[in-house]
Amino acid sequence: MILEERLAALHLLGTPVWVYDVTVYRILWANRAAVALWQAGSVEALLQRDFSPLTDLERTRQSVNQESIERGQVLIQDLSIFPSGDPVRLRCILSGVPLDDGRIAMMCEAHVKHGVDLVQLRGIEAIRHTSALVTLATPLGEVLMQNPASQRAYGVSATIEGWFTDPAVLRRILERAADEAIYRGEVQIATTEGARWHLTESRPTRDPATGAPAILIQQVDVHGLHESRALIDAQREEILALSAPMLDVGQRSLVMPIIGALDRARSAQISESLLARIVDQQVESVILDFTGASAICVPELLSLLRALSLLGARPILCGVRPSLAQELVAGDAPLGDVLILRDLRQAIAACVRAGPRGRRPSPPARATTGG
Repeated sequence: MILEERLAALHLLGTPVWVYDVTVYRILWANRAAVALWQAGSVEALLQRDFSPLTDLERTRQSVNQESIERGQVLIQDLSIFPSGDPVRLRCILSGVPLDDGRIAMMCEAHVKHGVDLVQLRGIEAIRHTSALVTLATPLGEVLMQNPASQRAYGVSATIEGWFTDPAVLRRILERAADEAIYRGEVQIATTEGARWHLTESRPTRDPATGAPAILIQQVDVHGLHESRALIDAQREEILALSAPMLDVGQRSLVMPIIGALDRARSAQISESLLARIVDQQVESVILDFTGASAICVPELLSLLRALSLLGARPILCGVRPSLAQELVAGDAPLGDVLILRDLRQAIAACVRAGPRGRRPSPPARATTGG
């Protein structure tokens, strides 16, 4: 018996009933009451309507409903339709019906709702259409409700366990809820499309259906922002490396021109790369050229110089500006083991004169006059 024959008796009902195919986004069959509800004029006109202009979240909701009815479930849902531009609020009973080709389509039995609370209605629709992931869970992490965005990210879930790449996040959410406190953090979640970063907030609440304690979890995708931050950090590291290159000038000597400011972050980056190079290549002299430096944090500079000396490298400064010289003098900086020369040419010449494993380089000889 074909579908039309099996459903022929439903034409006599005053309740709108139609069969919807989520794969083609069309109504395949409708009774006369459904045609009137949709203000279609005729069954044929209603079957020609294209319902495919949907948001991703609406498609997700339909897919989830389809999966449920294919498992034999009967769903009761409230939804709004707009047959002539004006909203009609319905309570729909959704169930599966076999098509002539063996596939399962969605049968909808619709009941018009009157006296709807408009504020509540708008709140429900906003939750359904928002891109934010909204989930209501028990204090043990069992899922009570997922909005379409949450279902799209995680699939229809029985528990929030496994949602977070770091299991400690789940533990903190549950612990904070037990303490009647809010949890908030930027965390990585395991979605159906792979790991993504989400700003996650959870807060204790109550299940409006039972009054029992519950946890409301809201999540906003910040993956693009997180990747941008990571890219900026990587580019900053590259810029820092380019602004403090290490140049091998022979005689087991390195030159490191300092360009820009030398603050704590720069000093840490320079120390990490420079000290490792000293050990690996048995560097004996390090020339720090401050000709292109704009601002120097003296404590960080002194810390770097002490680290060089502890590794057996001879620190040589050149291109020191008057402002830095004044700070070093005013702070009575311990520079007894540090050679300070006018420019890079003199500093390299001092390293050449000393030679590898030679004596400490001395300042260039001054010209003398007389007999």
